[in-house]
Amino acid sequence: MSRKSIYWGFLFSIILSSLVFILGSERKTFTNYPVTVYQVYLNGESIGIIEDEEKLYNLINKEQKSLRNEFKVKKIYAPIGLETTKLVTYEGTVDSVEDVYDKIKDVEPFSVKGYEITIAHSEDKIHKINVLKKEDFDKAITSTIKAFVDDETYEKYLANAQDEIVTTGETLINISIKENITIKEKYLSTDDKIYKDANELSKYLLFGTDEVQGMHTVEAGQTIKEIANKYELNVKEFLIVNPEIKSETALLYPGQKVNIGLVNPLVSVVVETNRVVDAEVKYQTVIEYDDKIVIGRKFTKQVGQNGMSRVKYYTETINGTPTQVIQMDQQILTPAVNEIVVLGGLSTQNIGNNGSWRWPTIRPYVITSYFGWRTDPFDGTRTFHRGIDISGTGYGSPLYAAQDGYISEIGYKGDMGNYIYITHTGSSGMPGDIKTIYMHMSNFAADMRDGRKVSKGEIIGYMGSTGASTGTHLDFRIVVNGEYIDPLGVNYD
Repeated sequence: MSRKSIYWGFLFSIILSSLVFILGSERKTFTNYPVTVYQVYLNGESIGIIEDEEKLYNLINKEQKSLRNEFKVKKIYAPIGLETTKLVTYEGTVDSVEDVYDKIKDVEPFSVKGYEITIAHSEDKIHKINVLKKEDFDKAITSTIKAFVDDETYEKYLANAQDEIVTTGETLINISIKENITIKEKYLSTDDKIYKDANELSKYLLFGTDEVQGMHTVEAGQTIKEIANKYELNVKEFLIVNPEIKSETALLYPGQKVNIGLVNPLVSVVVETNRVVDAEVKYQTVIEYDDKIVIGRKFTKQVGQNGMSRVKYYTETINGTPTQVIQMDQQILTPAVNEIVVLGGLSTQNIGNNGSWRWPTIRPYVITSYFGWRTDPFDGTRTFHRGIDISGTGYGSPLYAAQDGYISEIGYKGDMGNYIYITHTGSSGMPGDIKTIYMHMSNFAADMRDGRKVSKGEIIGYMGSTGASTGTHLDFRIVVNGEYIDPLGVNYD
């Protein structure tokens, strides 16, 4: 071989070696001496062997600058399915980290360090949320709690600085989350939903969705109740998503933008309180008959006067909805004085002849759920509550027939518990087919049966929590000609 050929062969070898070094794509071969290498697997499949796993991880972080900026982190990590196994061998070939990186960069998403939040409602109902920073979840939980507890009260509760109740008022006993929540630090795929902002996460926890909540433009004359009902909300839900509006009676102005999003929290905020209120006790109207007076005539023998009682309640609410109201104490400040009305004649067959109804429970009481739209306390679906829930009178307290009539149905059903239907058809001042319904009773009064006549104000049973019930209460309903009406729209004694 000529000198010229040797020269050009040597030069070619140098140039080739330089290109390999520059491009970094050579496969290095080694023999006869022990070398530590790393077998790289992606989702269980081998994709190469490298000398230094740290170089691969550093290259990933260097090349994924856009992900670092998107998540505002200092480091991006390998795909979750990537693993390395340390090997010591005497012979073989290794790949460059650039070659291995090229094999994974467009195949599997990379990862960031964060936290997986697990919210367990039950064994069958579990929510998982990915967050970048644990403190964002803490802030979001606090924000969710403040949707149901005003800021000042909450801060005083945390500081153990609540004012003592002297006459009336309310103190927080406890605030908790009903669900079991676990927080686990882990690598999160950048392709998954990861919350990077506490405010965004707060909205998700409160509304149960990332979708933009709807807005309504107020028209002239519209009320809060009217708008809420239009969008299948109850008034309390409307006020929660519009915290700047302080009460149901607040005036709205034309053109005002209001939130009509549906509150569907992913956590159950349980708030327990002691509450002392002065409750007005409405007087009862007692009818007397005098056969010395011409039938059809009447006069008031004694004018009724409302009384006043100071009542202490233990209350429990879950996401703003009362679930327990237990009367702890009652002090009569001013006794109620019954109104006595005398009617002429002995005929007592004119059912409901004074035109008013008897409130179905003792007084004072608390209404825990109104007539209208609500989230079902058991399955979370949106339903229209066709009655009112009355509580605060105590387990086993008496329940009264709201009007004269007869028992048209009595028994037990899984959802209604112990129930009674009373039919009032033909009552004076109440034309058409009218029924009242009493549900969740602990028991019936003696001799209650199908077809039995009952008088207005007669005890028909006792308050309880049978059937599909979250606590002691009466679900009271009125049906007129097959249509449920708001029981609060009726005039009571």
